[in-house]
Amino acid sequence: MVWNMRTYHESRKADLLTEDHPRRLYATGGCTPEPARLNPLLRGLVFFAVFVVAMMVVSMVLMGVYAAATGSGVRASDQDVHSPVTLLGMLGEMLAAIAGYVVVVRFMERRRHPLELRASRWPGLFAGFAIGFAAIGICIGVLAIAGDYRVVGFDSHYSPWIDLLSMGVCAGIAEEILMRGMLLRLVEEWLGSWGAVIVSALVFGLLHLGNQDGTVWGGVAIAIEDGILAAALYFVTRSLWVCIGQHIMWNIAEGPIFGSVVSGNGRQDSWLVSRWSGPDIMTGGNFGLEASIVPVVLMGIAGVALLVYAQRKGLLVRPSWTRRRILSGLSGER
Repeated sequence: MVWNMRTYHESRKADLLTEDHPRRLYATGGCTPEPARLNPLLRGLVFFAVFVVAMMVVSMVLMGVYAAATGSGVRASDQDVHSPVTLLGMLGEMLAAIAGYVVVVRFMERRRHPLELRASRWPGLFAGFAIGFAAIGICIGVLAIAGDYRVVGFDSHYSPWIDLLSMGVCAGIAEEILMRGMLLRLVEEWLGSWGAVIVSALVFGLLHLGNQDGTVWGGVAIAIEDGILAAALYFVTRSLWVCIGQHIMWNIAEGPIFGSVVSGNGRQDSWLVSRWSGPDIMTGGNFGLEASIVPVVLMGIAGVALLVYAQRKGLLVRPSWTRRRILSGLSGER
């Protein structure tokens, strides 16, 4: 067989991976073994190792700077989710996630300008902002109509900066790189898009069980409403910018704007002083809005609908064994 550009483009259509994707066994007609550095499990392990080491080092440096600036060590009162120490911890997590991503993408996958986070695609942040605000706003609207949410005032003295930076910017960037930029993308290479949705959504939900008021139901709810929705947004756009924007605004709208507890992280101050009433299944109880049945149903349906749309448009990746069989058929042509 002559491995020409026609066959190359047919193979791209067959596996549905992005143009800058590193797993290209077929690029030489399947005659050259795949480099070990492209093994998805190895890339995942390297990312995790770099992430853990970087987070330890960066956290030590940031805490040292904090102790020198304040003249004291970290106190028990500093462990509050809205404290400067928490912000520094989230900053360390974000920088560690970026470091792990850069090592894997730049040195293992050898992609200088990865499609999912290409600088020229940064306006996707604003699309993500709009999606995140709309998602929370619609859920709040339903609860308000049902009589379970009411605005009773405005807190002009609320200082939002720690919340905006920690639970908004830092959490949004760190968790999207971890969940969609690495886990979802690497699992997709093996199990395909549908398998990656299931795995990444479950892991995303499990990560929230350790929060101050974390519950099994809260973890399941987040897995359904945001784990599925964020994965679907990634598959439709192949853009981490959109996912990061959606995550940032989801947290900001939920907490600092509308006054819900965010993911079971304890008391939340906000610009809008709100009154929540009704059963926990509607309000989310101590876990916050994300444990309400309203976003579980509405955002769960939206996420599944987006996945069905992506399937019909041919945007989802098949499992690796199916792709391999299709590509073997292409390489067998004469």
